[in-house]
This record gives sequence, structure tokens and C-alpha cells, in this order.
Amino acid sequence: MSGKLYTPARPPGLPNVLLRLGVMLGILSMTVLVVYFEGGLTDANRNGQHPDFAGCVYYVLITITTVGYGDIVPETTRARLMDGILLTPIRFLFIFGFFGTAYQLIIQRLQEGYRMSRVVEKLHNHVIVCGYGATGKAAVKELLLQGTAPDQIIVLDNSNQALLETADLSVAFVQGDASSESVLRSVAIERAAHVIICPGRDDAAVLISLTTHALNPAAQIIAACRAQENVKLLQRAGAHDIVSAAGAGGNLMALATRHVHLVNTMRDILTVGGELMIDEREINEDEIGLKPKQIEHVAVLRVYRDQRFFDVADMPELALGDKIVYVGKSNHNKQRDGKS
Repeated sequence: MSGKLYTPARPPGLPNVLLRLGVMLGILSMTVLVVYFEGGLTDANRNGQHPDFAGCVYYVLITITTVGYGDIVPETTRARLMDGILLTPIRFLFIFGFFGTAYQLIIQRLQEGYRMSRVVEKLHNHVIVCGYGATGKAAVKELLLQGTAPDQIIVLDNSNQALLETADLSVAFVQGDASSESVLRSVAIERAAHVIICPGRDDAAVLISLTTHALNPAAQIIAACRAQENVKLLQRAGAHDIVSAAGAGGNLMALATRHVHLVNTMRDILTVGGELMIDEREINEDEIGLKPKQIEHVAVLRVYRDQRFFDVADMPELALGDKIVYVGKSNHNKQRDGKS
């Protein structure tokens, strides 16, 4: 798998540790019973007699741990075979079991913490995508197509499947709850420029918006909303831009019954790889005093000035600081024309 991946170190929980210990103790107990009833061992401390039950426990433990003091040894062929066939595999099972648990409890935590710290150091004005469902996937794909550097995109999601699906995108992934302050702080929320919130549930989106706005009021929060009545809740929670996917999709489908070309054009504009693109920029100095329609190669849809905006019918002459929303030839299309 390529890319920078991070999963917060999740040590095995108490039930998991107890289960592992129970399995190991069960195997150990069965092995002690087999050794005790099989015979074939001689104990130097008992004048060469077969060891008692405590001696068998001692023999199994020192054999599994590869200590082997030599005071209890197998004498018969069957006892030697039992040592080689039964105790040797159990020895490796115990070693791997203990080392595996130690790795999860200590080593993995240190390793992942170091890797994440290296990723976070590079984050500045980055984009955090909260939720990697259908909407989150589309958002990440579009960000990459628009030229956003992969190491400036962080995906937050609780799903293991999302971890696998982001592996080939070279974007950083954090498995955790996006509404948690500690998780958001771990991805430098205070330095983020944009936060895209699309967890698939409006109540989760509201909670994430509240937490994000409290930690970084300057970040632009863009939230997906499923139910129209929840738009106001997201606005109050601090979301600056709210996209109602269901509402937009329904409007386009209704338009398709009467205006086929309009829907095709909208789809083309909203896709980075299309012929057209819709974008926003501040006007250049040489455009001051011009009418919006005089700007070449673009069709201006709106002019934003301070807290107001002007539509096509009442656009003023452009002034310093104005921003325009326009439709023009896509960068993808320009590059293709340049090559030809």
C-alpha cells in the first residue's frame, strides 16, 4: 500500500487481553497434564523419579521459555518425541503471542505516534475531510484533480474499509471520531484552512461543525446536509457553506424532465475533467472599471463586494477588492488545447 497512512495506536482492550491469556493458560494447563500423565521424565531432585505435578509445571514453563536448567530431562523416546512435537510448537506460539501483544501495546503506539507527528508537521492551510462515504470520496477525488497536494489532505473516518480505500491516494488517514477534540487536534485543526464535513448523518455533521468551529473559527466549514430542515442547525453550528445533496440532486432530476442540456451542462461544470469549470477569483488591477461582460474568455455570474453580491441583471463596474464567480474553459481543457 502506498501513501501516508496513520491509524491511532489502538492497544488491545481488556477483553482481548484476557482472551489471549485464557487461551495461553488453557494450552499450558493441557500441556502440563499431558506431561504429568505421560511419564518418561526424570527429576534430579527426586533421585531420578518422575517429577510430581509441581515439577511438571516447572518443566513445561522452563522448556517453553527456552531456559532449560537440565534438572528435569526426558529419558524415554516417547518423552523426547513429545518434547519435540508438542512443546516446540507451543514454545513458538507463546513467544509470538507475547511479542505480538507487546507490539500492539507499546511498539506500535510509539511507531504510529512518530509517523503521525511527521505528517502533522507539514500541515498548514490543509483540508480535513470528515467522513469517507460516497460524498467524502467524491470530495477527495475532486480536491486531487483540482491540484491540492495529497499531503495537504487529511481524511477522518472510523471505518477500517475507509483506511484501505485511501491507501492508494497518498493522502493521510486518521481512524477516529471527527467530533472528538483530541482527534481534531491531532490533525492540526487550528492550522486547517477548510473542513469538509460529510459523515452521512446530519446530527453527526452538526456535532462535528460545533467542535470544529470552537477549535478553529477561521476555518471554512463546508457541510453536507441530507434533510433540508437541518440546514439552519448546521448554520448555527458554524458551517459557512452547506450543500444539500438530496435537494440539489432532486432539483437536477426535475430539471432533466424539461431541460436535458441544462443538466448536462451543470454536470460538466461541476466535474473537474469537464469542458467547463465554475470558479471564483479576485479581479485583477487591469480589470478595475470594466463591466463584467468585458472580461475575456469568461462568463461572469456574480460580483461579490463586501457583504453584498450582484447578479447578471444589475452588475456594476468592477472595483478594487471585488470577487467574481464565473464560468470558463476548464484547466483540463486548456492543457489539452495547449498540447495540441
